[in-house]
Amino acid sequence: MKLKVQETEIVLKHLKKDQLGLRHAVSQAVSLNAPGGTIVLYVTSTAALMFYTFGTAYPNGAFAIPLILLLSLVIYGLMSFSMYEFSRELSSSGGYYTFVSRGLGSSAGYLTSLSYVSYQILSFTGFGILGFAAFIYGVLPAIGITLPYQNFLWIPVVLVFIVFVSSLIYSGIKPSLRYVLYTILIEITFFIITSVAIIATHHSELTLKPFTAAPIGNNPLLLSTMMIYAIGTFVGIGGALPVAEETQNPKRNVPLAIIITILILGVTIILSSYAQMIAWGEVNMAGFGVVTPYPVLLIYQNSFGAFGTALLAVLIIIVANSYFTATVSLGTNASRVLFSMSREKVIDERISRMHHRTGVPTNAVVLIAIISAVIVITTGIVFENLYPGQPVLALTYASIFLLILESPISYLIHILTNTSLVLYLKKEGKKIRYFRHLIIPGISTLTLIFAIVVAVYFNLSVPYIYGIYGAMVWIAVILAITIVIRTKYKEKLELIGDFSL
Repeated sequence: MKLKVQETEIVLKHLKKDQLGLRHAVSQAVSLNAPGGTIVLYVTSTAALMFYTFGTAYPNGAFAIPLILLLSLVIYGLMSFSMYEFSRELSSSGGYYTFVSRGLGSSAGYLTSLSYVSYQILSFTGFGILGFAAFIYGVLPAIGITLPYQNFLWIPVVLVFIVFVSSLIYSGIKPSLRYVLYTILIEITFFIITSVAIIATHHSELTLKPFTAAPIGNNPLLLSTMMIYAIGTFVGIGGALPVAEETQNPKRNVPLAIIITILILGVTIILSSYAQMIAWGEVNMAGFGVVTPYPVLLIYQNSFGAFGTALLAVLIIIVANSYFTATVSLGTNASRVLFSMSREKVIDERISRMHHRTGVPTNAVVLIAIISAVIVITTGIVFENLYPGQPVLALTYASIFLLILESPISYLIHILTNTSLVLYLKKEGKKIRYFRHLIIPGISTLTLIFAIVVAVYFNLSVPYIYGIYGAMVWIAVILAITIVIRTKYKEKLELIGDFSL
């Protein structure tokens, strides 16, 4: 296929078009966020972070988690506006880095590409793989199953998990997203219905207090600090961007998928968090996520009478599968971004090699599996040494560390995307609407800068602070690599971000 690519004519291969519909794009984005896994991991770990950092002053502060999540959704909605606007103009598996390349230029595009791949692999490993391992390690003893050889059993478990995930991605985007679509419908339906049922069961304790800052003493700085971590609850909203090339009518369906994903995730996650707070009770919040790593299990077991045990079993299966489908979606996206970088000659061209029948970038899938296995095993072993004899705590903290590590990197991606939007529109001679293209992205950028500053200033408790410092180092390394490529290997940047349907 011969394409006019900015100023030159060059042949660039592309992924198989028109394989996915709107429902697949939405399920890709929603599953990447793993509502079930997020409800279990993020709600609980946010509560634990609040207690360990601010528990002395506000022992029941976690009761405000629904407010924190609601405000985080608003912030991420603002962050999503630039990618929504860009996705109406450009359709490429390069996603964010294609947007930034067209606005800020090749160097900024390269910086974004490294950041984007880093963020996706950290999510793949931290949330998907280690999140799954920590959940299994935490939940089985809670239901009376004792695991042998706990200190190293997780290693073969995560390796098998990676093989299953990679095999599904390798089989093709149609079969993988067909599985994701059906299971995500079950997952969303389950959590909405059961959350409403939990609220109804505890109707006498209903209150709007979880949607106020009263549990944290109306402290705006504390609220802002917690939102830094909670913003990660909604990182899957842009999950349809890297599959744009494979989606029918992408300039309509991808932007629409962003809006629908915001609505689905907002309703499901915030409703579930409110149900958990009401069921647990404000006076008991000091123990939420601290006394037990997965309080949601006790809530489901105790809120449904004779059906409690059955619903608990269903919950465990759905959450475990939630981690699986999230990892499939994250791996799919990461492989597409690597494919895009490879076809544009930013990295080795062999990585863009596709399967002759399915069109899957097979080498990219294998590369992600190998890198992820190394990151997961290394991080897990480090945290096992930090918390000897406590494998559940070690795996949970290893997962949270990688999630916090990715957060400032994802903020950087959004800041660059926000800045690129108006410059891209100006270059293309398109009409600039100041509120949509300057004010909204500007508010988002200022919020993200503030979030990074507050994260460093507040000196979160160990091990959370490790992720913040690690992210600063990671970003510094990416900047250094970008400078080297820009000054010594500029020819590698000639085609970056050029492809779009």
